[in-house]
Amino acid sequence: MTPAPRRLILLVAALWVAACASPAPSAPPGIGSRSASLTPVASASAGHTTTPTVMDAAAGISFQRPADWRQWQPNDHSPLTAGPLIYLSTDPLRSSCAVAPDASPNPPDAQGQACDRPLPSLSPNGVLVTWWTTRILQPFPSFGDPIVVNGKATRLQVERPGCAAIGADEAISVLVPIGASSTLSNVAVFACLRGPDLVTSEAQVRAMIASARIEP
Repeated sequence: MTPAPRRLILLVAALWVAACASPAPSAPPGIGSRSASLTPVASASAGHTTTPTVMDAAAGISFQRPADWRQWQPNDHSPLTAGPLIYLSTDPLRSSCAVAPDASPNPPDAQGQACDRPLPSLSPNGVLVTWWTTRILQPFPSFGDPIVVNGKATRLQVERPGCAAIGADEAISVLVPIGASSTLSNVAVFACLRGPDLVTSEAQVRAMIASARIEP
């Protein structure tokens, strides 16, 4: 990827790198309890045959995710700021940054911000996916892999190395089509992936993004 056209990755990454100082907790009880509809799907990596997936939803967004990715509810943030809408992770997140889907979210900080780096580091083959609102509408990028999300065309961008702050090896970002607009959006997906099996993790992230539907 050339340096100049990395605007979306840099935009979301800049919002994401705000540190959260609390220690990592154990997984909260009841996480992902709203998931249903187990469906086996083929894995993209040799040595893996099938990976069960579940249908999940939050913040007006529905999607299919691997069963071992747990959904977390981010801290609240002011509507005047950008911030996370949904976390999906293979690792437990900080209790000061995220709670179970059926719990009351933590309040924003004094500046109206959420805690935007919800774990200190990813485990091997770990994945952290953040659904974001960028608040201000952003133009779709003109580079990246063409994909269809929410019934419309957009582009998926990959950066290696990526998310080094949490020990990851790859970053994936997508600006997700919403509403009637085909050129602007304020909803993005930003994923951090750690190896060694990036092939499988990337295939799972791509499948999750492709399955997403956003309420009008």
